[in-house]
Amino acid sequence: MGRRFQVSEAFQREIAFVREELLQVIEHFDPETKREFLRLREIFKQTREGAIDFSHILDDLDTRAIGNLIKAFSLYLMLINIVEERFEAKAASLASKIDQLSREFDREDVIETLRSIRFYPVFTAHPTEARRRTFLEAHHEIANYLEAYLERQDPKAKEAFTYRLALLWQSSLIRKERIEVLFELDNLLYILESSILQATTQVIQEVEGATGPLEGSIIQLGSWIGGDRDGNPYVTNQVMTEVMKIQQRTIIELYIQRIDRLIRELSITKDQAPIQEELLRSIQEEAKELDPQKLRLYHSEPFRAKLTIMRTKLVNRLISLNSPQPIPFSYTDPAQLIADIDLMLASLDPMNHRNLAEFRRLVLVCGFHLLQLDFREHKSKLKEALAEILSYLGQADSDLPRLPEEIQGTTISKAIEGPPIQLASLYGHISQSSWQIAEAFLKIAWAQEHLGTKSIESFILSMSQDPSDLLALLWFAKQAGLWIPGQRATISITPLFETIDDLQRAAQVMERLYHNPHYHRYLLDRNQTQEIMIGYSDSSKDGGIFASNYNLNRAIRELIALGERLEIRFLLFHGRGGSVSRGGGPTEAAILASPYKAVDGFLKLTEQGEVISSKYLNPKIARYNLTRTIAALLQKSLYDRFEIEGPCERDPHYEGILARISDESYRHYRRLVYEEPGFLTYFKEATPIDFIAQLNLGSRPSKRRQSDSIEDLRAIPWVFAWTQNRSIMPAWYGVGKGLEAAMEEFGIEPLQAAYYNCPFFKTTLDNVELILLKVDLAIAREYDKFVTDRKLAAKIFRQIEEEFQRTKEAILAIKGHKSLLEQDPILRNSILLRKPYLSALNLFQIELIRKYRQARYQKQRERLLELIHTTIVGIAQGLRNTG
Repeated sequence: MGRRFQVSEAFQREIAFVREELLQVIEHFDPETKREFLRLREIFKQTREGAIDFSHILDDLDTRAIGNLIKAFSLYLMLINIVEERFEAKAASLASKIDQLSREFDREDVIETLRSIRFYPVFTAHPTEARRRTFLEAHHEIANYLEAYLERQDPKAKEAFTYRLALLWQSSLIRKERIEVLFELDNLLYILESSILQATTQVIQEVEGATGPLEGSIIQLGSWIGGDRDGNPYVTNQVMTEVMKIQQRTIIELYIQRIDRLIRELSITKDQAPIQEELLRSIQEEAKELDPQKLRLYHSEPFRAKLTIMRTKLVNRLISLNSPQPIPFSYTDPAQLIADIDLMLASLDPMNHRNLAEFRRLVLVCGFHLLQLDFREHKSKLKEALAEILSYLGQADSDLPRLPEEIQGTTISKAIEGPPIQLASLYGHISQSSWQIAEAFLKIAWAQEHLGTKSIESFILSMSQDPSDLLALLWFAKQAGLWIPGQRATISITPLFETIDDLQRAAQVMERLYHNPHYHRYLLDRNQTQEIMIGYSDSSKDGGIFASNYNLNRAIRELIALGERLEIRFLLFHGRGGSVSRGGGPTEAAILASPYKAVDGFLKLTEQGEVISSKYLNPKIARYNLTRTIAALLQKSLYDRFEIEGPCERDPHYEGILARISDESYRHYRRLVYEEPGFLTYFKEATPIDFIAQLNLGSRPSKRRQSDSIEDLRAIPWVFAWTQNRSIMPAWYGVGKGLEAAMEEFGIEPLQAAYYNCPFFKTTLDNVELILLKVDLAIAREYDKFVTDRKLAAKIFRQIEEEFQRTKEAILAIKGHKSLLEQDPILRNSILLRKPYLSALNLFQIELIRKYRQARYQKQRERLLELIHTTIVGIAQGLRNTG
């Protein structure tokens, strides 16, 4: 491994404390498990220095003992994560970033840019959060108890810490039933209410310290839960509308709680403080809506009177959620609530602004929608539905999706020209699947009218490839009244370009759409803005990590250039996953490494699965991550706005180097994954993919359709499986071959210069280097033994080993280092700290899979399957990502 494993003394003390507390709990319930835990811990600690002999380590352990040890090691990894989070939760200061940037730019330009930026984190239901809500809540509570004890020596906190651990010891690590969509929403709402909203309003408060009161929030929250229908049959139209109503009910009830607290607090009387006439006049005008008794009670207390009026309006807003008729005297727009708050703030002494100003910031962020829902569907579903409808209307035949693109485009354009039809009139005349599509547009229109235009806006079309795909969506939008040509377009038609081929053609597709008269009119009605989503997951599965990143980068550059030429603003939506294989990695670095003018004040990205809990479950870490993101977004926006290019953009020589790496890495990756005979068999036998498919992580199936092809396997289980067997192959395979080819053609010095001058190249290599340290090919070799065709196994594993070594050596040579992550000892030690306990869990999993395949009857297999699933959860927790 190179340098020896070391951590700080303070960190060691806290790790020792949580370990001793866990050992006490284990000893109470099962002393033998404690002894085995300590024995195995000493054995597996040797893996930090190199490979060890895994044979016979588990020989004396029966299935029950292994089950207890899985829980022990999993809980210990959870506690390590909690301690590490305490050391990660540093105070990030936006003010210091503003001061730093004000030395490079005029301060007024920094403040103006800060006021205008927009960050949209979109929380998705991607099934990569392996932990149950029980363990998410316990994680949050244990972290609070630990802080209270270690920092304030509160003995009750220590007692509560032990109590919570004891409860977890007797709880199952895994879900017994498949999670439903509304349960996914419930999990997200828990993290929102316990952490995200607090952290977000704190960041907004710091921003307002520099800019003054904001008219709109620079952070807007979004969600896919209940809107992501691509391949998920459980996201019905009814579920979609129910989710939006639950979100609205949740935030309004929270507002009512805040108002109730303010009513108790703001007891200021007219004879003790000057009150502005405008506030008094508004109370007088609306007093008739108050209960006469309350009016008398608050006669001399204008703030309580006004707050009571506001409360009544919010309660009426809640009633209106299910009423077919408008409810009088209720808020119809959050701007009205903000205006009422501002009336009161104007009459309050600044010393008394605190809680009312915090309430204002919350309303700025959440409005009445809490989370803006995105809707996503696969393009084939939309095209098939349109073909059936146009066939029914006598405007086309049902084979429309199989005709040449030119004919499809002409046919759909002609259909768009005609007057809109009533989509509801199609009910009973078309198939159920096509009606579900038509009804979705009706439900979106209903939500915008009854719940507000911000409740749902973007319609994301998965696997967008051709202009006709987006024209099909435009046809539906027109029929539903979501686009009225020449008047308004309340729907954002958002293509999702996913494969490498689609990314390479993205600019061409958008230019062709621009020249379509109907789509051109739509763009004008959207103020010449076009949201485009770029997919990191499928492009990586398609061509490997480097080719994916390079082609994403190039597609962005081409779109930005096209936008400048056509005078369209492309708003890029980044579909980043949690793992490096799916576009993950530090957000701050990704922002600063994005192409010239690719940000310019706007960042929308997905926060998926386990990333949500790791970045946002702890309020301090949530605030830290949000602050760092806003700071990076501000810095990059200033560079984009004032046209400051880096050396990578100015020197075309670098482009040739990066293109060479991409092309060769793509070819090498494809040779193994798509061209090597038997590779799919190897994947199924050398990874726990079959067991992952049966794990109840989320509502969404692991495949878009039933097939045995890698193309139809979703990127998440693909990455998840390779992560579990510890080769983590999708995150680095092909990179070494690409770097080797470039070094042979250009020499090492140009690549070293590219590393230091091209943020994209640096960030990509840094992310790959991080993953290489997490790779454990000694463990992967144990999984390799499950492959029945030993010649196939030997051939493929040799390729994986050789490429791993090639990638590692190339990166170290470019960086001039001797060992992985030597420039970041904290991160290096964090990974090495977990290695012994991960190795133990992997070995348990391997042994249980072996027993499962030898099991003689169903009940035995069921017990073993549950234990295998617990190891999957434990390993995911230790690695801190799944897929």
